[in-house]
Amino acid sequence: MKFIPPKSIRWKVGLPMLFVGLVSGLGVGYYTYKQEVDNAKLLAQEKIKIALTFSKASRAYVREVLRPKIDQLLASASGCIKEDFILEAQSSSFFTASIFRAVSEELPDFKLRQVAFNPINPKNNPDETEAKIIAFLRQNLAKEYSGVIEKGGDRYFFYASAVVVESGCLKCHYSIEAMPKALQAIYKPTQDPKWEVGKVQGAVVVSMPFEKVILRAQLEGLKNGLLVFGVFFGITLLLLIVLDRLVFRPLELLERKAEEIAKGNVDEPIEIKGEDEIGRLAQAFERMRVSIKKVMDLLK
Repeated sequence: MKFIPPKSIRWKVGLPMLFVGLVSGLGVGYYTYKQEVDNAKLLAQEKIKIALTFSKASRAYVREVLRPKIDQLLASASGCIKEDFILEAQSSSFFTASIFRAVSEELPDFKLRQVAFNPINPKNNPDETEAKIIAFLRQNLAKEYSGVIEKGGDRYFFYASAVVVESGCLKCHYSIEAMPKALQAIYKPTQDPKWEVGKVQGAVVVSMPFEKVILRAQLEGLKNGLLVFGVFFGITLLLLIVLDRLVFRPLELLERKAEEIAKGNVDEPIEIKGEDEIGRLAQAFERMRVSIKKVMDLLK
């Protein structure tokens, strides 16, 4: 079907402006929406990294400061204290998990798990997803892992840091015989952990619901995107209204007056005021009308 271009200058100017306004509004609106979603993803990842950094710092503090100090105190108090291991102060996993449990009350979307193969605490056994993450860290000799994983029908942001066995870990994680009696009494292990120095044995895993973060960002992005689109579309409509009042309507009036003059109807004046181009054109038409009227009056 052949396209028939509009004859009216109103539509020749208005349609392109309307098209540009719509396309620009949609384009910028979509960009705003996408930026909102992308920023939400980045923010979620940054929050997870902060949580993981906190976990690393807590574990390092226990290993490097708290545990050696407690060891000294226990050694100096030999015979006075029954315990040979203070779980709350010397276990980096227990210490970190306890603190993060309190943090989770303020940040319920975050979940931190310190998992490993052959752990002393059965609760720290990895589930299927966590086991795959540990396997990935082992196979790729990687220190960290991040990604979006589907679990139980929902998607989650996952960020994991590898737990590499150090010589100090073997005090508790090599054999039941060498394990502190306090740990044996608490967890009652039935087999030797047999961790190996230098091997990735587990991971500190922080997760966050993906859908919840994205849905919130999508709603915010949709609101902001529609707002931007509305601004662009509103500006376009405002320009069209201004053009209609200042250009298109006066031109249509001049067109009608010119047709009246051509038919010999020269009695009605052209009442278009203004000092702009349209106003000066109207003044020229008015002078032409007056001149034609004078000539017609002379010929009567």
